[in-house]
Amino acid sequence: MIWTFKGYVAEDGKAVMEEWYESLPPKAQAKLSTILEHMADNHHTDWNSNHVFPLSGYKGIYEIRCRIRNILYRPLGCFGPGKNEFTLLVPAREQGDQLKPKNAPEIALKRMAVILIEKERSRELSF
Repeated sequence: MIWTFKGYVAEDGKAVMEEWYESLPPKAQAKLSTILEHMADNHHTDWNSNHVFPLSGYKGIYEIRCRIRNILYRPLGCFGPGKNEFTLLVPAREQGDQLKPKNAPEIALKRMAVILIEKERSRELSF
């Protein structure tokens, strides 16, 4: 395994991404897990361009695309805080060419700044 995947931890200790993952339908969980497993075992330059994209206009933020039954899940994340770590920052999905929540990219940028300073706010994912 090359990469470790982490999730953002809120100030109150809430594991934001794990709670979101648990709320997903089982097929969406399985597909997202498969995508992350592929990413974990490959250099980021070999990540599937159908699933991982830099988010235009938001330097350092990437979206992972996962489609299940016409729902496009798009969790946002970034590299870091440590070497060979990728942290999922914000759960999001696409609805009518718009991200939900609409301010997900801005939230992701703020959370990226937090985890780069407070490394303990990025915890290894359990899924």
